[in-house]
Amino acid sequence: MAIGGIIARRRLGLSAKLALLALVVVLTATLVFSAVTLFGSQWYRQAALSRMEFAGAFFSERVLRELELMASDAGNLSVLPEIGAVADGTTRGANGTGSDDEGQVYWRKRLEAVFESVLLTRPHYTQVRYIGRENNWREIVRVHRVGDRIEVVAPGGMQSKGNEPYLADRKALNAGLPFFSRITPNHEHGSEVGPPTIRFVVPVLGTAGTVGGALVINADFEWLLRAANLHPSDGFSVTVMTSSNDYMIFDPVTGPGRLRFHDTPEWNPAELPDLAGIGGDDMADTTEIGWRRAVNVTSLPSGSPNRGDRLSLRTDIFVVTELPTRLLFAPLRQQLFCGLVAAIVLSVGAASVAWIIGKQLTAPLHRLAQGLRKCDLGEDMSDLIPTTNDEVGELARALVSLNDRLYQKSTKLNAIFSEAADGLITISEAGVIEEVNAATARIFGYDAADMVGRNVSILMSEEDAERHNDMLRRRIGRREQKRLIAGREVAGVRKDGTQIIVEISVASARQTGGSRYIGVIRDVTSRHEQQARSEALVKALERSNADLDAFAYFASHDLKAPLRVIDNASAWLEEDLAPYLNEDTRDSMDLLRSRVARMERLLDDLLNHSRIGRIEEKAQIVEGRDLFDELRGLLQIPDGFSFEATPEFMDLRIPNMPIKTVLLNLLGNSLKHHDRETGFVRLSGYETDTAYHLSVTDDGPGIPPKYHAKVFEMFQTLRPRDEVEASGMGLAMVLKHIQLAGGEVRIDSDGSRGTTINLVWPKAARADKATGRAA
Repeated sequence: MAIGGIIARRRLGLSAKLALLALVVVLTATLVFSAVTLFGSQWYRQAALSRMEFAGAFFSERVLRELELMASDAGNLSVLPEIGAVADGTTRGANGTGSDDEGQVYWRKRLEAVFESVLLTRPHYTQVRYIGRENNWREIVRVHRVGDRIEVVAPGGMQSKGNEPYLADRKALNAGLPFFSRITPNHEHGSEVGPPTIRFVVPVLGTAGTVGGALVINADFEWLLRAANLHPSDGFSVTVMTSSNDYMIFDPVTGPGRLRFHDTPEWNPAELPDLAGIGGDDMADTTEIGWRRAVNVTSLPSGSPNRGDRLSLRTDIFVVTELPTRLLFAPLRQQLFCGLVAAIVLSVGAASVAWIIGKQLTAPLHRLAQGLRKCDLGEDMSDLIPTTNDEVGELARALVSLNDRLYQKSTKLNAIFSEAADGLITISEAGVIEEVNAATARIFGYDAADMVGRNVSILMSEEDAERHNDMLRRRIGRREQKRLIAGREVAGVRKDGTQIIVEISVASARQTGGSRYIGVIRDVTSRHEQQARSEALVKALERSNADLDAFAYFASHDLKAPLRVIDNASAWLEEDLAPYLNEDTRDSMDLLRSRVARMERLLDDLLNHSRIGRIEEKAQIVEGRDLFDELRGLLQIPDGFSFEATPEFMDLRIPNMPIKTVLLNLLGNSLKHHDRETGFVRLSGYETDTAYHLSVTDDGPGIPPKYHAKVFEMFQTLRPRDEVEASGMGLAMVLKHIQLAGGEVRIDSDGSRGTTINLVWPKAARADKATGRAA
């Protein structure tokens, strides 16, 4: 502010200003160099500390990621229905209430398959177990790794683990809190067998809300650390150690070493990092820079506080990152030296260039300034363009070009203002109309000349006009925002007194003599009328949907009640008349009850068909193999038939609903209508950027081409219902699901043998799906 005032009073020339600028640059550079010299050592140290902390956090994060993955795997397994079923069955057996042995075997087999898949995916896991609380915490399901193979342990090989240290924390177990155990050797039948192991324990609640068991994942601690992929470079070395002085060294040259457990002969205290005097009694999250080396110690999980609640460790784990001090400061010293040299060169160059340019520009710019003072705005300025092709000539040509563009832009804006389809109006600070275009006059039924000079309140109702005038009085003299109103709908009054609805946007512009308000007006009366009609249609549609819901309720309850009476009455009649019935009359009674059952199934399918698209189904993205297992569990696969899926389908990630419903109908249809005692059903699929392509293939009797479209109609079956009990609604529901999703379905079959039904299910829901649901 002070320098600007001196320049204005003294009227310094351009050369003097540039010389002053060069002086300021040199002085600034001098001050910067002095500050760097004064505070450089502290900056060096802070930068080095930041580098070591970043390196320690980087390597700690990799170890944390593996621990978090282990915790995530255990958490996902603990909520599986197989865990709940096995836990409930174990609890019932322990209480003496009995259990379904066949059901328990089924759920244990499923749980064993899940555990086996986890061990296949995580090579550093050695065991996955579910341990029941009864019988001194006896194992219920156990899958472990033996060499290069994975083995499911038979019930006779299960062990009681109640004396193991990782189950000794009864307080955490009873509270249902998951935790990582201390790192200890693996114990089998009371003997140490296997490498040092870290375990993640998740208490599992039973039906009574108490802890009925625990899910335990064992991991080889050495291979877990190797899976973290710690590959230090640039001279760093990393040691992962525990509070028990177990350690594993990651050398930048030789790579990861072996885990040294404190109770083994290979343990060597000389190999441990020298942490004497670092951080006092608490080493956690400490960085020290000495003369020879810099050390960072980061504890887990305190390196990431947001994960502390999820990674409860019974053993402190530290990541020790070391770097020779000479390597730590080398890039910083080099960067500072280069910066100082560059700053000096740039300062000297800037001062020199400023002086040279000032000398060259002063004379021609002075002549140009004199010529500009003699010209008024809008005059022909072509005489000011010099013959030289230097900066002054460019500036003169730019001024002449700017003058021409201003005239052209003014003409264009006037044309736009006059011919715009929306109404445009300018209003003074006092609320007086200064300009209007033809569209504004047409909207309000005035002549444009009649509106200019009048208060804008003539376009409003009396109530709105009063509020508007009060607002203008409050705003006079105040600094306004550029945009005051955007897209507000208000009532307007035409010249003949009729009211209309207009959408207005108002902005302010500060000009000499006060503010001006620019308004954009659009007549939306017809849009409001259309909106009212649309709302009436929506209400009618809602009433129609309510009637449809009432009919569905009637079909599912009131219509089925007489059927149940008929079924019960026929059973009573058959029981009362049993001595008098012959084979024909018994067949007739069976036929009657079968027709009642068929009618009930038909009503259920009609109800389900009517609900498609109107009741939203929550979908989750699942693995193709998980969807395949769920479908296998829901299907009734006859003896002699196989149900299989292609590897591509197994690798899919696909929403489960309503695709599961569609596939279940198609697969059930293939099995139900098969004409042989043996056969197969195959599920295949792949995905593109926009859709999932799924196919269901069987080796059944086939569908003749002339029936390819007809089978998707309601109540249609290719075989008599007396041969195959069906309602004829399955494929109709499949078609409705696919149409609502915007997909496609196609049948490939020549009618002689085998059928393939191909589905194209889009990844993005169709835009009119909501409309279909409402209908």
